[in-house]
Amino acid sequence: MISLRRTLAIARKELRHIFRDHRMRPVIFILPVIQLIVLGFAANMDVQDVGIAVVDHDHSPASRDIIRRVDASSAFVVSLVTDNEREGSSALDDGRAELVLLVPAGLGRGLARGEAVDVPVWIDGTDTNRGLLAQGFLEAILGTVSAERLPQAPPRAQTIGFPQLRIRVLFNPALQSRWFMVPAVVVLVLAVITMLLSAMAIVKERENGTIEQLVVTPVRPLELVLGKLGPFVVIGLIIATLVTFAAVFVFKVPMLGNPLHLLAMAFLFLFSTLGLGLFASTVSATQQQAMMAAILVLLPSFLLGGVFYPISNLPNWAQILADFTPIRYFIVIVRSVFLKGAGLDVLWWESSMLGLIGVVVLLFAVLRFRKRSD
Repeated sequence: MISLRRTLAIARKELRHIFRDHRMRPVIFILPVIQLIVLGFAANMDVQDVGIAVVDHDHSPASRDIIRRVDASSAFVVSLVTDNEREGSSALDDGRAELVLLVPAGLGRGLARGEAVDVPVWIDGTDTNRGLLAQGFLEAILGTVSAERLPQAPPRAQTIGFPQLRIRVLFNPALQSRWFMVPAVVVLVLAVITMLLSAMAIVKERENGTIEQLVVTPVRPLELVLGKLGPFVVIGLIIATLVTFAAVFVFKVPMLGNPLHLLAMAFLFLFSTLGLGLFASTVSATQQQAMMAAILVLLPSFLLGGVFYPISNLPNWAQILADFTPIRYFIVIVRSVFLKGAGLDVLWWESSMLGLIGVVVLLFAVLRFRKRSD
């Protein structure tokens, strides 16, 4: 017969144990609030601040009106205005633009006569939904410009259609959403596994009492940390190789870039994830607490890192925070190497920031570990 009194006594004892643990209180009371705030502000699927490059071959009042209206729209940010198509293509390659609008010569005259003018548009297909939604906003703007000029056209010409966009989707011509999500999953798998493994392995040493035995040996704290984390670097690179093979051969995501470049960037990324895992171990007494601390760090990083939606959709304060998350740079690198064939000449900024953040995080974690060991 189950005794309610004994069950309640055990429950009261467990509650006292939980609330007396100063490491658990932030997880119970602070983590849900942080999740709500970050999710509430960050989970924005609206199309806004889409970078667009305009290649203007017309240089007419109509083309200038189009540029002005596009720039005034909350959906777009004009990052480049040029008459050189190579510059527009370069802006698409390096991420300054997600769309390129090519205004053909004679557009102004054609609209004035009420003609249906073909307007080429290049779309970065790495984020399929965002590109297609932005296309709809662009069609609306061109339709408005054309409608305002129809009264100036001959009466018979006013029955002819609006400008027609000729869409060319680059980097993902089949518009497969899998090509957008699978590289993100590669980043998530690498981040979660390496961070959790490193955090739990070091805490396990502390639980078993073996970490204290290592500390009292002539081994220096930095040597101890590097020796502990070194195997996880190898494991992380093996995981990166496995998930890359799975992405290419199982999910059929094209690998247009150099896989060695991707592995080199993964090595820099591991500095951050292993450093964060080491830091999580310094604020945890048990493996369960280490897991919770790792989740506390990982969740905001995923939400702010541009994994599921563009960083430009975030409020300004969240964009500033995102600049300090390594995932924000590594996700750009992975997608660009997979789908654009980008190399270090294009990704030098993301690579530099990834390495800088990784070194800073790892050094901070080592200092924290050294202080905790002392």
